[in-house]
Amino acid sequence: MVTQFDRDRHFTEVSSVYRDVRTTDREPVERIAKELADLTRPRGADIGCGAGRYDFLMFETIPGLHLTCIDANPAMLEQVHELLAAKGIVAFDTRQSTVERLELESGAYDFVCSFNAVHHFDFPDFLRKSRDGLAAGGHLFVYTRLPEQNARNIWGRYFPDFTAKETRLLELGDIHRGIEDTPGLRFVSATCLRYRRQSSLERLVEQARSRHYSTFSLYDPDVFEEALAVFQKNVRHRFADTIEWYDENILVHARQNDD
Repeated sequence: MVTQFDRDRHFTEVSSVYRDVRTTDREPVERIAKELADLTRPRGADIGCGAGRYDFLMFETIPGLHLTCIDANPAMLEQVHELLAAKGIVAFDTRQSTVERLELESGAYDFVCSFNAVHHFDFPDFLRKSRDGLAAGGHLFVYTRLPEQNARNIWGRYFPDFTAKETRLLELGDIHRGIEDTPGLRFVSATCLRYRRQSSLERLVEQARSRHYSTFSLYDPDVFEEALAVFQKNVRHRFADTIEWYDENILVHARQNDD
């Protein structure tokens, strides 16, 4: 498990390139937009917003949106502000906070979401803080990958020790139980999303060197270089030209009880 210091250092170092080296999926945002379609001016909070990739997609997809973008890392929040302001978006605010110190205004939000970030949080604390911020009947959306999905992607299959080092991902059963064990929340659904990817080896190496997954920051530098060399050998052996694989993620939907 990375320490808070390591996590802060990792995200500060990658903040300026993060949007360029990560893949952003449109489908979970489109599914969220459908759930919010009856709201004319939805208010949302994105916890662990990173550099704002999904925030921008939400503004493109959800009419009338006002969004609070929350992250523990100030360099990431600078990237969010720069991106959204450059696109002429003004209906947002940013807030620096860890989940542990986060205090959302009670009942202020129609939805709370988190994309590819909950493995960095204390999950029960995240659920309680999200619940407290939701209006009656409000939505909670969690987009993440499960350990078995992580094992099937290009890194899990060909990068040495990638799955062994990534111990922070939650099992679906743990997510479900966590929601059901949080008073005021109820589990609605979990949707598996599968994406066909293509890449060059050069691009994959660039992503790994840029630590586009924080998993790569769990390697000592010398060990990382050795593993990267083996990864390239493995990929060249398996793929003659274009590299193709499937990425899988899960979108979990919960709601605040309005009974």
